[in-house]
Amino acid sequence: MILSRREKFVCYAVTYLFALFLLAPIVWMLSTSFKGQLAIFQKPPSLFTEFTFQNYAAVLSDPQFLHAFWNSVLISSGTVVVSVALAVPAAYGLSHLTGGRRAGFLSWVLLVRAAPGMIYVLPYYLAYSQIGLIDTRIGLILINSVFTIPLAIWIVIPFFDAIPHEIEEAAIIDGATRFQTMTRIAIPLAAPGIASTAILIFIFAWNEFLFALTLTRFEARTAAVSILSYMAYEGTEWGKVAAAGALILLPVLCFSILIRKYLVQTTAGGVKG
Repeated sequence: MILSRREKFVCYAVTYLFALFLLAPIVWMLSTSFKGQLAIFQKPPSLFTEFTFQNYAAVLSDPQFLHAFWNSVLISSGTVVVSVALAVPAAYGLSHLTGGRRAGFLSWVLLVRAAPGMIYVLPYYLAYSQIGLIDTRIGLILINSVFTIPLAIWIVIPFFDAIPHEIEEAAIIDGATRFQTMTRIAIPLAAPGIASTAILIFIFAWNEFLFALTLTRFEARTAAVSILSYMAYEGTEWGKVAAAGALILLPVLCFSILIRKYLVQTTAGGVKG
């Protein structure tokens, strides 16, 4: 379909406006992170009035924030490992089901993800209190995985569906077991989809706030929750808040850039490779 010049202009305009809408808060946060306390409250406000690293120095010298940042790394990575390890075999099995059984299983899987997280807070808090998982990294990894595994299953299934059944049938005829077919053929061919899913799981776990706030105290507190320490009764240290927010954004950005090729590959491309 060939678009007219006017239609192209409208498409580009909408795209740039949407990008501006998404990026404006990030740009303002970065600008604030390099300002002193007085410059932050300057009227009229300005993006670039001064340039200082004092906010980053204060945040990076804060042992509580560094501890929380390391917790986020461990918890997010652990959530990725657990979710991918359980979701990939489940998605592979469901991709080989047909008819009502597949639709039924997928519907039940989706129900877990469809419910708001708030309704799980009290049951998990009471359960964790009894088994000693309050304020533990394992506890957050488990509850994050409860919500990311259904999402991962739904994302990975189409990648397995796109693999020609003839390839797997040929492997089985040659003597491969179903497990060998999954690990040596299906998973390598669906690698772009699995990598994309891992990125989404990591981002979800990294940015998760509700459970990290209610199920932790100090030992397992994540970076997202640690920002609250800069919002005291005496006032909010906006420079530190912005600097901490920029530091929290950095790992997700770097992680996405490093494996961005998986995000743009299609399943067809993965099968051909």
